[in-house]
Amino acid sequence: MRTIHHTFIAGLLALGTMACKDFLVEEPRSFTTTDTFYKTGADLNIATVAVYSAIRGLQGFGNWPNLELASDQARADNREPNAGTRSGDHLDWDASTGQTGGYWGLMYGVITRANLVLDRGPEIDSPNAQMKTYNLAEARFLRAYAYFFLTKVYDDVPLLLTPEEQADPRPTRTPVEQVHTAVLEDLRAAEADLPERWTSTDGFGLPTQGRVTKGAARMALADFHLWRSSFLSKNEWQLASDAAKRVIDSGVWSLQNDYIRTFLPANRGNSEMIFVITNTGKDARTSNPWQLFYYPRDWGIDVWGGWGLIHPTDWFYNSYQLGDYRKEAGYISGGCSGGGSCLAAFADGPMPYKYRKSDNGASWPMGDVDAPLYRYAEAILFYAEAQNELGNTGVAITNLNLIRARARRGTGSESRSSPADYTGPTTRLAVREAIYLERAWELAFEAKRWFDLVRRDSMEPGYWMTSLRTHDPNAERLRPLSLHKKRFPIPTAQIVANPSLTQNPGY
Repeated sequence: MRTIHHTFIAGLLALGTMACKDFLVEEPRSFTTTDTFYKTGADLNIATVAVYSAIRGLQGFGNWPNLELASDQARADNREPNAGTRSGDHLDWDASTGQTGGYWGLMYGVITRANLVLDRGPEIDSPNAQMKTYNLAEARFLRAYAYFFLTKVYDDVPLLLTPEEQADPRPTRTPVEQVHTAVLEDLRAAEADLPERWTSTDGFGLPTQGRVTKGAARMALADFHLWRSSFLSKNEWQLASDAAKRVIDSGVWSLQNDYIRTFLPANRGNSEMIFVITNTGKDARTSNPWQLFYYPRDWGIDVWGGWGLIHPTDWFYNSYQLGDYRKEAGYISGGCSGGGSCLAAFADGPMPYKYRKSDNGASWPMGDVDAPLYRYAEAILFYAEAQNELGNTGVAITNLNLIRARARRGTGSESRSSPADYTGPTTRLAVREAIYLERAWELAFEAKRWFDLVRRDSMEPGYWMTSLRTHDPNAERLRPLSLHKKRFPIPTAQIVANPSLTQNPGY
């Protein structure tokens, strides 16, 4: 039996017995530690599906809301009594407290499962060679996504690409450049081998909704090169542009006419959602209550009386331009839940309302809203940003206007008095500002804004701190901002378990 040490991956043993909630398939309890499971193509496929199960934790309490609250577009409900819950809103974290440590165990859980698929998979003699190729490509994509995410929050992290390397109980932190080399290799291989589309079921009868495609790999490549070009000051704008353009030119993806309909469970699997965490809501195994962070606690729709945590900051709510359908349809200030609880106005102001359960909160905890990780709208904005930084402001504005036009077209009673087309200055900095604002509106509450603040600060020093100070009064309510907070701390529990790990500066 080949074993994997779990000492530096807190909580991974718990992941090992989770159900494959995305695809309604139970994974064998021992698949992560024994050689007896990986014998057939069906085994390999089930083990690949289990990698998706691990990434579901990204929509959990400490992972998704923390990125929202730490940014300048969201604040915690003023009635939230739990200091740990609202810690992101005050940037109140250190290596042992706050909500910044969960990404470590979560993403290494993904990596562990992907490494096992990639280690055992090539040896399997499968009658379905195409599905075997897809499975290996899926594992490479998910491993790359996990490592890229880890570097975005922690910088250097241990690079462990095989079960043997994970058996080392004291791995050291690998320089970001070396980690990114591995990420790039995985993403390129995934793009080459993944399908453009999946049929409704795979070669072994499992549903394929939520499984990654070439489009997801291209989105991750565009994201990767944009991050490196901005945060790390590398000149990879053309690579970012090329990857985004491949998504656009594929013909597989498109904008929905109605922005809000993009997120509705009734429209699941639409042509805008490139990479999502699926939540069918059929039972406890296929559900996640993450969207209830955006549901008014005034409705009292859960067993604790309400999870409504996230509100827009005053700056962000008032920043939308006249006629923007995303504001009209994307927030709720009063009304009724599916369970019949009604209020004319919520006590702590408007709340995001783009993640609407089918029953509008009539039941608990069944949640059937998919969590979006990459959407086609972001491909257009990736391309616009890269083109602007390459000096092609005209191309950038043309693509920016595609998003602006959809936001004003909508399907509601929104005003048409404000033109869709951008009419501001055409300097690189002015168009950059327009693109970042459009990202904030278009991708609101999709856990993107924090990363945008951090990466733009490398191009315009002071942007991160100025934005937080100007837009979010809670950012310095407890203590002055410090630049070291742009990077999250390595969790204390990991350093205690593995003294070879070093801490990020300032913690």
